[in-house]
Amino acid sequence: MKRDYLLAIDLDGTLIKNFDEYDKVSFNYLKYLSKTNKIVLATGRPWRSTRYYYEMLELDTPVINYNGALVQNPNDPNFKKTMITIPRNVVIDLIKDLEDVLINVFCEIEDEIFLWQDTPEIGPYLHVEGGALSTGKMEKILYGDPNGAIILSKAGSETVLGDYLEEKYGKNLNLRIWSSGSIVVSEIYSYKTSKGNALKEVAHYYRQPKEKIIAIGDGHNDLEMIAYAGLGVAMKNSHPELLKIADQTTASLDEHGVYQFLSKYFQE
Repeated sequence: MKRDYLLAIDLDGTLIKNFDEYDKVSFNYLKYLSKTNKIVLATGRPWRSTRYYYEMLELDTPVINYNGALVQNPNDPNFKKTMITIPRNVVIDLIKDLEDVLINVFCEIEDEIFLWQDTPEIGPYLHVEGGALSTGKMEKILYGDPNGAIILSKAGSETVLGDYLEEKYGKNLNLRIWSSGSIVVSEIYSYKTSKGNALKEVAHYYRQPKEKIIAIGDGHNDLEMIAYAGLGVAMKNSHPELLKIADQTTASLDEHGVYQFLSKYFQE
């Protein structure tokens, strides 16, 4: 059986659906593989909502949060933490300049949450448990530079957001649209932030050769990670751009795609 691989695995859409329904079959197999391989969770989630799954797998490896804006090893204080942020004034000015098209905004500094206003639409995205929540005017509550920001805005606001950020910040900030419709959900993050850069950092730490790195994901935020890995695997229902660059495709989350691919690969 193969061993000594570095496996970077996305959470939502790959191992978890609807925020908390996890694929027990794939999780059990990853726990088995973790005894002879390095499993790294690579997610857009904060650490507080990743910790449960990290501990379930009994991992002692680094973890990639906020799509690479935070890389740390909760079990190893000697591992050098990476913390990428955006200027706090980005969030403050965004609300001031685009208030007419915004529904809500929140941002985080590690596990501290800063929320503009308490509205029902924001609830599923906050992952409040385990974090400290402050609500109010950002210029008053946001004391430092956050890891990024999540925006809920009105239908059709994608172009307005994109043009605003490009005109004001150029290539220093990126905008990722999560979903469109009656509410547009998007994310502002530093141009330095990517799961690919984070995975590269972890690989260098372990001196892991690229040919023994596998990455599995489903979203636009997995593009750089899939491209960096020696073997990049996309879930069947992945973002179209991810399907184009992946080396291989596996079954959907409902079909235990992570288990299906890894069990076959490691038993060859």
